[in-house]
Amino acid sequence: MSSSNQRGRGGGVQASAPASTDPGKKCTIHWEGVRGARTERLLAWCKENEDARIKLFSDSAKDAKEQGRKKKQSGTSRDIFYSQVAQAVFSNDEDLEVQQLFKEDPKAFIKPVSTHFGTLKRKYNEFNKELKQSGAGKTYVELQEDPKMKSLIDTKLKKIPWWPELHGWWWMNPAFNHAFSTADAGQDFASAALEHFNVSKQSQ
Repeated sequence: MSSSNQRGRGGGVQASAPASTDPGKKCTIHWEGVRGARTERLLAWCKENEDARIKLFSDSAKDAKEQGRKKKQSGTSRDIFYSQVAQAVFSNDEDLEVQQLFKEDPKAFIKPVSTHFGTLKRKYNEFNKELKQSGAGKTYVELQEDPKMKSLIDTKLKKIPWWPELHGWWWMNPAFNHAFSTADAGQDFASAALEHFNVSKQSQ
């Protein structure tokens, strides 16, 4: 019998043990609060594995062009990357029950990792909505140079402290940063984004 995962209460994801150990054994994987260390380890893996991270996040063609390199396309299943992340996050987890369950069936943790990336993406875009058009197309460093934007960001970081890291990876990737227009590589991305916001506001 294959392992299974399902949504748990409180935003967690349940990882089930294989039938060969205890078919009724389940534990809920939480990522926030006291379990924030799991997200820290997930992000640490992303920082340490740049090539895999770029492939996992569907490399931006414009990003690749501006950096003078070819767009990186992954021939590897995302589940392979998720498995690597799960190894980094759960192999020495603070919760011994979770740690043991991971050793028994590491594949059961692919879904919790995948789901959490989706949660981070959603929260990242919720954060970006607060920046509105004044934050479109700007890096974290540029935003910090604007006192008003810095104050707004610093306040919002209490809810999602990992936003700077995510913005560093996703700010030019329309697949992850929904605030961006899908302008072609020959356009000024920031200007295109601002124009997109202005047109949207006029149509409302």
